[in-house]
Amino acid sequence: MVLSAVEGRIWDNMCIVSDRHESIIKAVARISPGVPHFACIWHLWKNVYSRYRKSHEMLSEVFYSMANAYTQEESDMLMEKVEKVDIRVKEYLDLAGKEKWARLYASVNRAWTMTSNITESINSTIVQERELPIYDFLEEVRMMFGRWNHTNRQNGSYTFTTLGKKFNELLSINEYKSTRMKVILATEYLHTVIDDGRRFIVCLEKKTCTCKEFQMEDMPCPHAWVVLKSKNLTTDTYCSNLYKPETIVKTYDVPVYPLPDESEWKIPASISEEIVLPSRYKRPPERPKKKRDKPLTELLPNIRSNSCSRC
Repeated sequence: MVLSAVEGRIWDNMCIVSDRHESIIKAVARISPGVPHFACIWHLWKNVYSRYRKSHEMLSEVFYSMANAYTQEESDMLMEKVEKVDIRVKEYLDLAGKEKWARLYASVNRAWTMTSNITESINSTIVQERELPIYDFLEEVRMMFGRWNHTNRQNGSYTFTTLGKKFNELLSINEYKSTRMKVILATEYLHTVIDDGRRFIVCLEKKTCTCKEFQMEDMPCPHAWVVLKSKNLTTDTYCSNLYKPETIVKTYDVPVYPLPDESEWKIPASISEEIVLPSRYKRPPERPKKKRDKPLTELLPNIRSNSCSRC
């Protein structure tokens, strides 16, 4: 499960992204009832793959483009392609709820948080540590996060560009896309951009563009880029502060403190006198499971039609 937030009041712009397992849905509803809960698009498409294998290869790219679409027109056009290839996939995605997986319909700006890959990466890193006793497991995880925290803080401190490496590359791509665009000045902040015969309106004051990419990505789209270039303005001032190195340093500013030797621990009496009872449940005789428990929606049998070679 991934917790994400964009600029502003953190409780207003926070969202949770997970595979929406039944237990996670219940826990989120109880612990964070006001926080929107979205689906990881990777897990969702994995469900589509397991059910409709014949349509997977043709629709994979279409689905990811639809999940990241900026406008209603683009989303509807891509959904029509899905319907032509396999109407069952369209019905499944509609049943899942567009507001759960397509950021165009999300109640908050999901920004770049479309998958729970960061959680999956951590899970794959601690596979061996899971076999350890609980204390040793927690100590290994603490040291791992301490190393990551120090490395990321150093990378942020030694970054001398106005934006992080990833976001500088994205701006370079937008700069390349804007080379053949034409700017028509309207007011000090309002401009019209001609892109391959289509008109887009850019407002620098509100940091918006009618293509919706400017406001959803929190960085200048190709249309905004060409406007800024025509006015000799820098692009970094129109990018979110979350993309800047100083914000990255603040993210990892709180260190993960090392733990002293067990002989030096000062344990309060209220804790040392507490009696920990053994577990009421016995460990099953077989090897413990390492794969996640799939929800009922993934366990439904796939309906396949058998056909002969002539058909």
